[in-house]
Amino acid sequence: MSPAFLLLACLAAVGEIFTDSAGLRVAMAVGLTGFIALEARQMSRVALILCGLCIALPAYELATGTFDWALAGRSVERAGFFAFFLTSLSFLQFAAARSPLILRSGEILVFQPPGRRYLVLTFGAAIFGILLNFSTLGLLGTMIAKGVAPGTTPEEQRISAIRKQRMTLAMLRGFSSLPMWSPITVTMALITAAIPQVSYGQIAVYSTPLAVAILLLGWGLDRFSHPRRALPNLPETPSLLGLAPLLGLVVAVPSLAFAVAQALSVSLIQALLLCLPLVSVGWLLIQTRSPRASATALGGELLPSWPNMRSEIGLFAASAFLGVLVLPLIDTVALGQAITALGLSGGAVLALSAWLAFVLSMVGVSPIISVTILAGTLPNLAGLRIDPVAVAIALTATWSIVVNVTPFSASVRLSARMIDADPARVGLRWNMAYGVAAMTTVSLFLLAFT
Repeated sequence: MSPAFLLLACLAAVGEIFTDSAGLRVAMAVGLTGFIALEARQMSRVALILCGLCIALPAYELATGTFDWALAGRSVERAGFFAFFLTSLSFLQFAAARSPLILRSGEILVFQPPGRRYLVLTFGAAIFGILLNFSTLGLLGTMIAKGVAPGTTPEEQRISAIRKQRMTLAMLRGFSSLPMWSPITVTMALITAAIPQVSYGQIAVYSTPLAVAILLLGWGLDRFSHPRRALPNLPETPSLLGLAPLLGLVVAVPSLAFAVAQALSVSLIQALLLCLPLVSVGWLLIQTRSPRASATALGGELLPSWPNMRSEIGLFAASAFLGVLVLPLIDTVALGQAITALGLSGGAVLALSAWLAFVLSMVGVSPIISVTILAGTLPNLAGLRIDPVAVAIALTATWSIVVNVTPFSASVRLSARMIDADPARVGLRWNMAYGVAAMTTVSLFLLAFT
């Protein structure tokens, strides 16, 4: 029953892209409320708290006579958009997870010689993330766990543990860079929705080179921590040319979305969400060569799997809903005047805000919450001319770094699970130096940029 409610919310969100209708927003509210109510018992604690706040805050405003129906409508619209975003992505992940092309490409990434394994894995994980999202960590993590021999002697076991650590970090760092350059991420959608005057292209032209610099920083730390040594003759490794079909697919999807965006006069992210289900169904048809088998897979496997996203949908939809309602409660004039009195520049404010989100994430405050609030607040601080593009770059970069380090992030927890390690060990012990170095790099960039 809950997938039907989610489908209702998504169809209403599609309609809202092309028209402004109160009826569609009511349908979104009904669909999201029904889905969350049916799945609440199995949601994560954080998602439940945020969903509870979505009830408490409007109830308080109704009781005090400050409730704004127009603002509430925009909140519902934003929440429905993110539910549609996650649902649309699930089509692509479903088709990719069943593709032999993905499995072959994963083997090429993992079984590379030591001299280029880190770079191939980290950039390969970033590319895989576009098609598979978190399934990237499951696929590559399983290959890493199975592909590293445990060894029989203490020295072999030590070397095996180091190799597994380096490959895991390469995968995690590459995957976590997605928010800085991929248009198909919740982060990019959240930030462009919260800062509507900024487009994906305006962000990516700066954040993509910054992402490459941060990934190369990770490679440098890896090489410095583990100097190369002479190795015996290794077996022949698979050619990187085998990744060409995967790269072609990664380029084709955004290219198609760009054409649709121009034809329909919608944003690139909206066009992507409209295209992904159609592209995924086509990819599935190519794999099965049977419309009936494809329809059976979609109806019998994909739709029933939607409740598995209950916590993610609850988190993002609730954060988006609260982000619209909470921002008017923040006195940006007083806050801006206080910051101006301290003599802080726009770049310093951005850098300090990034570090604040980083520190809060270490104690369990999700970047979903901190980034939503900062995205709506920073561009509007009185007396400070902070470029909205700079705000967007700062927040995408911070999000990407945070999910590398905090043991509360899904990417760290899933990476640790794949190699049977403690998330705190993977995030804090193995990756903290990288996180601090990357945050320092971003801070210097922001100070120079602004």
